Amino acid sequence: MLHHTDCMKLLSTIESDSIDLILTDPPYFIGFDGGKGWDSQWKTLPDYLDWCHQWTQECVRVLKPNRMMVVFGTLKTDTFIHYKLKTNTIDDLHSQNELIWSYNWGGRGKSNFARKHEYAWCWSKGEKFLFNSDDVRVERKQKINIRTGKEYEKGTIPTCIWEKNNHTTSKEYVNWHPTQKPLLILERIIRAYTNPGDTVVDIFSGSGSTMIACQNTERKFIGSEIDEDYYTRSLERSRLLNPLLFTSYR
Repeated sequence: MLHHTDCMKLLSTIESDSIDLILTDPPYFIGFDGGKGWDSQWKTLPDYLDWCHQWTQECVRVLKPNRMMVVFGTLKTDTFIHYKLKTNTIDDLHSQNELIWSYNWGGRGKSNFARKHEYAWCWSKGEKFLFNSDDVRVERKQKINIRTGKEYEKGTIPTCIWEKNNHTTSKEYVNWHPTQKPLLILERIIRAYTNPGDTVVDIFSGSGSTMIACQNTERKFIGSEIDEDYYTRSLERSRLLNPLLFTSYR
């Protein structure tokens, strides 16, 4: 269910220890918002980090023990490092392997190597966490086990660096949101850290990709999007305009 509301208002309605995965892509405070202002509304970095700490603590509250919180961000500036360091101080959170979404498209300068990746920081609530390794295995390049001489029965678990282009020729590309994430990336995260029927929360729904990824993987979805245009377009994109499934808070 996608709600047209502020993230903190949505989180306040969710019971503690009830959510199976937090998967979200917050504003980065780098002004990359297509002129809408949602990524440049804070006057100072401390203001932005204080706001991030508020919603992060609420996300931790609603997350079940031994489950994962995954937050996308960029190291284009040091802002996301500050966010990670502050989040690392929250009780019950344990920093896990970061995920890196790599892509090879878009413009690039000639004065240095092109920055073509984003991070997703991962924290578990508790030291142990659910990981469905068999649900995310990929084909092995090396087919034969060199130690036994036998063919591998299963694929291999991917590394933490995943490449997926998301350019204008992609079937899933939308031209109305500047920070859309590929469904393949989101679906792999969801399959790894949840089971079918589990509930995933995205408090910055944006283009609605997490919602669609949940539908594709048979997970339940709860999300919020404060921008009315994004909210409406997300529902159109997912082809789920049933008013009984989606509630708009004013």
